[in-house]
Amino acid sequence: MKLLSNSAIVTGGSQGIGLAIASRLMREGTSVLVFGRTESKVVEAAERLNREGEGRARAVPFAGDVCRQADVERAHAFATAQLGLPGILVNNAGSVSLHLLVDLPEEELDRLLGVNLKGPFLFMQTFARALIAEKRPGAIVNVSSLCQSVVTEGFGHYSASKAALAQLSRAAALELGRHSIRVNVVAPGAIHTPLAASFIDEPAMRRELLARTPLGRPHGLPDDVARVVAFLCAEESSWVTGESLDVDGGSHLRGMHSYWDTLNPPR
Repeated sequence: MKLLSNSAIVTGGSQGIGLAIASRLMREGTSVLVFGRTESKVVEAAERLNREGEGRARAVPFAGDVCRQADVERAHAFATAQLGLPGILVNNAGSVSLHLLVDLPEEELDRLLGVNLKGPFLFMQTFARALIAEKRPGAIVNVSSLCQSVVTEGFGHYSASKAALAQLSRAAALELGRHSIRVNVVAPGAIHTPLAASFIDEPAMRRELLARTPLGRPHGLPDDVARVVAFLCAEESSWVTGESLDVDGGSHLRGMHSYWDTLNPPR
């Protein structure tokens, strides 16, 4: 598979799905700026990626806040100086929490919307402006969630943020297509990551996920998402933009059961 660019930015790249995406891009020969909040984690991730990459590409770390425009612009400038002008952007950084509407703190809503919506917006804006100025093509992949199209109790604020990201991505695809910049979305279902493990491995939830997934696994793995992201960043998908691909083993076909009821059964 031939990727569109030799330089990429992956946000939330220090663990889980983001780390798998960075690894997959590097396997295809694309160097990656690993963006995350915690310096020690992004440094550790970059060192691991460079060890495992065996010289096929480079990983460089950058610690910052996706919600701060100054951090986003500094990250893009650093990636350009270290790796060349990025032609691939993967907005993977995200946040999730479980709150019923009547119990949701205002500050939690602001935080979640910032990470899940404002962050991708700032990165897309900075990334696209640089490519347009240089008349270079690009590929953006925004990592959303199955919750962008289905809802369950306790996830209303999260679902709203991911639905907004999906619509923002469609609008970006429409606006940026004339500049040969493609924008697509991947919408994972349950993926076994360090952050999601306690939720997914809870016995009642594991049974529920297994019952609702046609492909016969209770969850996906980070590389299941990474392979789809790599395809959307490759020349093989050069005629694909404004799309959203569910990466969930088919669980969307049965809708979403109430996670809240599964985790909080009646007494």
